Amino acid sequence: MTEFYFAKTYSVQENQKVNITSLPSLTKSPTPTYSLMQSIPNKPKGYTPANYMFEGDPQHIYYVPIKTGYFMLNLTGAIVVPPTIYGDLMYVVTSGVMNMTTGELNELLGCLFAINISDGQLVWLDKFPNQIMTVPLVYKDEVIVGLGNACFLNTTVRGTGENAVIALNATNGKVIWNYTTLGEDMPTPVIYKGMVIEANGNREVFALNVDNGKLIWQRYLGSYDSMSSLLLAGNIIYFGTANPYVFWTIDADDGQVIWDYNFSTTGLTFGGLDDSSPAYYDGIVVTSYTVHISNITMSEFLVAFNASNGRMLWYLNEGNAPIPKYLESPAPVIYHGVVYHDSPVGILYALNVTNGKVIWEFLTGPTVSNVDIAYNSYILIQSREGTLYVLKLNGQMVKSVLTPVMPGPGNLLATQNSVIMVGINGIVDVIPIYALTGS
Repeated sequence: MTEFYFAKTYSVQENQKVNITSLPSLTKSPTPTYSLMQSIPNKPKGYTPANYMFEGDPQHIYYVPIKTGYFMLNLTGAIVVPPTIYGDLMYVVTSGVMNMTTGELNELLGCLFAINISDGQLVWLDKFPNQIMTVPLVYKDEVIVGLGNACFLNTTVRGTGENAVIALNATNGKVIWNYTTLGEDMPTPVIYKGMVIEANGNREVFALNVDNGKLIWQRYLGSYDSMSSLLLAGNIIYFGTANPYVFWTIDADDGQVIWDYNFSTTGLTFGGLDDSSPAYYDGIVVTSYTVHISNITMSEFLVAFNASNGRMLWYLNEGNAPIPKYLESPAPVIYHGVVYHDSPVGILYALNVTNGKVIWEFLTGPTVSNVDIAYNSYILIQSREGTLYVLKLNGQMVKSVLTPVMPGPGNLLATQNSVIMVGINGIVDVIPIYALTGS
């Protein structure tokens, strides 16, 4: 495991920097637990895509054209986001053990596991002194993750402890470089033209050289990003931030703001915009947010913008729900001009991306994750309690299965022959897709 230390350069606010060069002591954390519960090996085909953004593409259709084995693992730590497959390895991140009663993550411990996708065997693991909630990105032979947590350092900075963007050797897990920040790095960054671009809890967005971690550009925003993983479409980046609640479009080449939409000017109490990872389709960008109508109740909204100029095209009030402790707004998914979105309200909506008209609805119960599309024919969605629903594209249910996996705010991952589910209870379950679809 990595002997992990940081030399720090913090940017506190625009035009004001605090340089910290001392090396803090290594956080002493328990050795994470790994156990293989069952395995049916299957030789993979060796496909090696480069995963450059959250869930692989701007529509959040998370599919890898490779065959895997079938296995179940218990990694003990909470798995908040889906894994990444590169070559014959599956990279899974954990964030310490979750208290399943309170939903809290109290450990400053993050782990990156490299798992053989043929048989589920552990190849290597690394642990770090803060939680990891980013989908691992792969560039050449580097795996890139971010460290951070949901606590507040003060009234303006979110994220305590050691926060950083880190690049590791994809083969053996050795750290290549790290860039430390004031504020969490929980959103999944994007890779663009040799840069790693991240928005974080220090109210800024910045670009690093992917080869050495050196800062290339930096833009102070004045509001923080919690879990709104960055969306890259062409040379433009989209994401949401909080306090104030602003939706941003940033030029990936130099960090210049192209347009922004400030929700907080209305005087309402907002949430969720900094949680939802936007999706893009044919010049339209879609995200979600919440309006707090009391101390315990919120309304969930889905909203679409013209991606070029920021004009709001439509919005949908999905209904009311109790305010969750953490993530309020899961990511939308767009497939062939249809937007799919579920939420803590517990209704899966299918809408026309152009005009926002509801095509159909399906009752799932409260949900924190987004859908996936399998075989271009099936919709897969898990409820917060772990029930996996398989639907046809017209909303007709094919099957529902109660799984041992309690999902976090990410997606399922579909392959040529399997569905990969990961959960905040530490379970990784790789099952045959034909068992769900019958084909």
